[in-house]
Amino acid sequence: MFKLLSKTIAVVFAACALLLIAAFTDANNTQQFTLNEAIQAHTISANATSNGKYSGRSVDLVLVNKTQNTLQIKVPAGTLYEPKDDGEQTLIQMEDQLITLAPGGTYKGQVGAFCTEATQRCPTASNGFTISQTKNPKFDLMFAYLKDKKVSKGTYQDAVWAISDGHSVANIVTELPADVAFRKEIATITGQRDTWFTSPQNVRIDDQGNFNHETVKISGHLSFTCPAGTKVRQDIHRANGEVFYASDKTMTAQASKVNYDFHLSVMGWEKGTYYIRIHDGTRELGKYEFTV
Repeated sequence: MFKLLSKTIAVVFAACALLLIAAFTDANNTQQFTLNEAIQAHTISANATSNGKYSGRSVDLVLVNKTQNTLQIKVPAGTLYEPKDDGEQTLIQMEDQLITLAPGGTYKGQVGAFCTEATQRCPTASNGFTISQTKNPKFDLMFAYLKDKKVSKGTYQDAVWAISDGHSVANIVTELPADVAFRKEIATITGQRDTWFTSPQNVRIDDQGNFNHETVKISGHLSFTCPAGTKVRQDIHRANGEVFYASDKTMTAQASKVNYDFHLSVMGWEKGTYYIRIHDGTRELGKYEFTV
């Protein structure tokens, strides 16, 4: 019986040893590359095509493992998808993506990438992309900031346009405290002043793929001081001081310090600079500038 038990223990040890060896072998056979490294090393073939979108999951990606090893491919933030048609937009990836390829295996999926050229045409579905990596240090600063942050993905496109096209950071809609901090960071990276207001954009694409950006509303937080009981008005002026809209409504200040949320629909307005003038009929209590 002792001999039988010894044989059983030996078999168990042998099996465990084989499992350890197999695990070690599998780990050693897994090779790690960035996407561009793997392409340059000819360990994979890669085909990136447009699915007709300019943001979000906008790139169809097919990778084929040309080796007999398991490959772990990192598609890093900052990967560029450059169209073969120079008149169409280059897209940039905002987040790292890890893809595991079995020996000889194929990956088919989509990656999230965003337009970096607002004045160019939207990529045409099925058109091919060339894969490269951004050399813009401002994008690198943004990706470094985002490494350990969780911001709303809805901020991504307007943050990219703030860097690539000089769009206002006011277009970045902030739903979470992390979004507010992210917008401040983008303002710092681009050298802009963070605004008191948010101005969401309506983006329309015509039949030729050209973009039209329209500001649809202005929203933000206003504050001013005055004696409690003061009757207050607010008017809208053009930048040159001309009255654009004079309100006949008043509100009564309940305290000397007044704070309130402001919302204004500006769809269809002429592009330009305006300001809100808060007054009591005689004295100006506050002035807030905004851009449409």
